[in-house]
Amino acid sequence: MDSISRFSSALNGIRVSSGADTASQPTTSQESNAGHLLRELFSRSSFESQSRPSAPASSRALAETAPPPDVSNPSVSDWQAWCEQFRDKADAELTRKRGTTLPDSAADQVMHGSRSPMYPAGRSTVPGNENVPAFFQDFPATGERQMQLYTFCRPPPGQRLDPSDRNQWVSFEVHGDICKAYSDDTFTHGRQGTNSLLGYPNSGLEDAVRTRPPFLDDPMVKAFRDAQAAAGKGDRVPFQEFQNGYLADLGGKVQAFTRDGQRLGTAWPGGDMTAAPTQGPGGVQPPTGPYGTTGPKDGDTSFGNATVQMGTSASHGGAVTSLVYDGVEYINNKDHGRQMQVAFSLDGYDEALMPTEAGSSRNGTEPTSTTKVVGYGAQPGAMTSTVHPAYWLEPGEEAGPYNSVPTARNTTLVSEDLITKDITVGVGGHDNVIQYDSHIHLAAPHDKIYVEAPTTYVNGSFEKHYRFDPATGESREYPRVHSEDPDKGGFVDEAGNVPLIVATEDGKQAMAIWSPDEARPDLQYRLHQFDFNDPQEDCSKLGVTFGMSEGVPDDLKTRTYVIVGSVEEVKARLAELYNQNPTGVERKWPEDMR
Repeated sequence: MDSISRFSSALNGIRVSSGADTASQPTTSQESNAGHLLRELFSRSSFESQSRPSAPASSRALAETAPPPDVSNPSVSDWQAWCEQFRDKADAELTRKRGTTLPDSAADQVMHGSRSPMYPAGRSTVPGNENVPAFFQDFPATGERQMQLYTFCRPPPGQRLDPSDRNQWVSFEVHGDICKAYSDDTFTHGRQGTNSLLGYPNSGLEDAVRTRPPFLDDPMVKAFRDAQAAAGKGDRVPFQEFQNGYLADLGGKVQAFTRDGQRLGTAWPGGDMTAAPTQGPGGVQPPTGPYGTTGPKDGDTSFGNATVQMGTSASHGGAVTSLVYDGVEYINNKDHGRQMQVAFSLDGYDEALMPTEAGSSRNGTEPTSTTKVVGYGAQPGAMTSTVHPAYWLEPGEEAGPYNSVPTARNTTLVSEDLITKDITVGVGGHDNVIQYDSHIHLAAPHDKIYVEAPTTYVNGSFEKHYRFDPATGESREYPRVHSEDPDKGGFVDEAGNVPLIVATEDGKQAMAIWSPDEARPDLQYRLHQFDFNDPQEDCSKLGVTFGMSEGVPDDLKTRTYVIVGSVEEVKARLAELYNQNPTGVERKWPEDMR
């Protein structure tokens, strides 16, 4: 699974915010469910004709009214009264806008269909104009939100705000995926639409390639344009400008940017506009907070807790590329074999027929993976993904001398088989216990299989290792296993069904692996330690492995626990896990396997 050898020969609907800044009004008997949900969406600024406070004629002239409410904490009634003074002119502007033709034919068709009533939509966040409300309509009035029209009063610089001046009113449509992102409270961190940090829309749909906004040079945008060109599609990047940033539609994903072109969080769907970016394209996924975010490409996630932070990367097929405990990175991640991942060899061909989650051997140290991610997601303490794994060798590629055949047996780059994993950090009441569930689905029958579920490459500083029997508490330390390049002696490994622990010299950082499926025939905890006299090259490989030579089922599921902490701590947690799930297996220590 790396260039040395990686194998042993054996929303879219309406969402209601529950944030503290909402103050819902009761639903009137005449109000539809859809109308109620829309009112909830911007509850502070909602009003209905049945309950709208009457406004004297003098209040129509803004200069004759009392000052606007305290925007930091206005009452519902004060805010409604303030919005009332803008309402008629806003309605007139939206009526004018609906009579126009939009450049986007799909948006134009939607705009001339059914619509919701007009609703106030929050207030401006631009300094000096904080009190001005915006108004919006949804199209269509029921079903998924496909488009919204927004209007607000925006006086030219130096002019006093005057809603009676039709020239001060501006209106913009927000359409398609950008509209869905702008209205999704999971993306806008509970503050939908104009209440989000983006504020009001300042433009309709535009093309970044033509207008060249500052985010056009972002690596993610460049990658999208390159993919469009490779697919023979036109060079176009749809986006909309907002008061405080941009939303760009990158082929079904919407990314937010600041006014100076810096990324705001992770891409929608599944992202968070207020989160720090989890990865720039082309790099390895670092774990970041807040946990439970997805990154700019399929397979990028960041998850964990205050004790353990983990990350997966699209650049490595959604495999785990980072595990940090106590500020120490465990995963070696040198190429596309040295992650925490699932891989398996078929029909006794070793690496010559080996689907590998992170990618192929020829992916090398490049920031791309041949593996195809077909689904993924993240929550604060968990992630899941499903992939069609790449074959480790490309068709016709020469296999190493340690393989049973001279060249690759696969005829395609990517396997039709599926690997699904579900990882949960912090199980059993302990932040440092990780549950790793893997599911291999074979697309065709096979006579033999050898599985690593998972295998993990840790950095060279984890040079000490132990075997620990959680049933009896017996522990044995073993000398380093010197596993060299094939030309220098071969890939020596250490086997046995006694759970394995690797650790740093001082024992402050350690990792233990154990599977409650250890009663499965041939399940072993296997160790390789590679010596290259280079801190970035030296690494240790530990994995849960098993083989089957007949009756290989279409579906194979394995549960493994990974524990990080000090040596003594991982032993204690491992014993606790075993006592909850005793297997009663007869232990075979490494010396029993020789």
